[in-house]
Amino acid sequence: MHHLHHLHHLHHLLDANRAFALNGRGTTNHCPMALHALHEMGANPCQLQQFFAHWQTNHALPGGEQQQGDEEELQFVRLRQQLATRLADEGWLPTFASLLEQGLSPAGGAFHPLIRLACALENGHQGEQAAALAAWQCSPLRVPAGQRAPVQDIDALLSALAQQWEGARWQGEWITERLRQVMDAPTWASGLPSGVTSSSDLLVQLADAALALYWQTGNFTVLHMVTGSRAAAIVASHLPAPWQARWQTLMWQAVAAAYVTVGAPSLQTQAWPDTGKLSWQNVLARAVASLDDHVIKLVHCCWREGLARPLLADRYLAVAARAAGLLAPLTGPDAI
Repeated sequence: MHHLHHLHHLHHLLDANRAFALNGRGTTNHCPMALHALHEMGANPCQLQQFFAHWQTNHALPGGEQQQGDEEELQFVRLRQQLATRLADEGWLPTFASLLEQGLSPAGGAFHPLIRLACALENGHQGEQAAALAAWQCSPLRVPAGQRAPVQDIDALLSALAQQWEGARWQGEWITERLRQVMDAPTWASGLPSGVTSSSDLLVQLADAALALYWQTGNFTVLHMVTGSRAAAIVASHLPAPWQARWQTLMWQAVAAAYVTVGAPSLQTQAWPDTGKLSWQNVLARAVASLDDHVIKLVHCCWREGLARPLLADRYLAVAARAAGLLAPLTGPDAI
């Protein structure tokens, strides 16, 4: 019953989150995703309420009609309402199928709609499922198909991109702006492989590459590749078999584009630290107390991935510990 009471409280705060705009002050609305992560990491109702209040005070903007002249916000509210009605009838899969057909990239909205959807699938909140799918359509991004020969796996994909794009600089303050610039570059499609041939564990390969790249760079966009790759696997676990290949393609193309926006740094052989003195208990406690949405979401993702993949548990613990301030941050030229 204890857990059910907490889940009820989580759903209550997710309902209350409807008052917030799609985008907050200088950021996407991370509140529902962070609340989900906090709940899973064992935060009590009081801690959830504290985060909600912190977000409302420091980051949130009121949603809907109050955002005069913000077309995207009004479109979001309308779409969310339509989808809420549709999802109540038929669930989220038919709407998702139309996203796949339109080729909407999971990188749209800097991977946030995808991550928000995965959280909502895990906690079963239908209003959040509708909000995530609406957000996805409000920042539509389409990655053009590649024209180069297919590559074997994700590592080969990244090294092919690094050969062409390493050190490239892109203007734009926002991840989404830089993504659009990459897609619009005339040489983008001609340099992108047309496929990745080993499809069986492609999302696992993406997760591995994103984790190593994040440890190497500490880059903010790459952080979203880490949390996004876990979200992609959660979504995939709900999809019918015939949809899997299409979803994997959209996902590796999204990661390819995101990788290029950060200057396509070559993946080095990583030196992973000894995590013997670290414990998940301490890391989770630090994350729950941090009130920092990115720390909360990244630590949660690493914790869950570390549980699911014991062979990589130490790497996930290292990344989470660094995020929570228990391991020294990156210094030097790679710390972007």
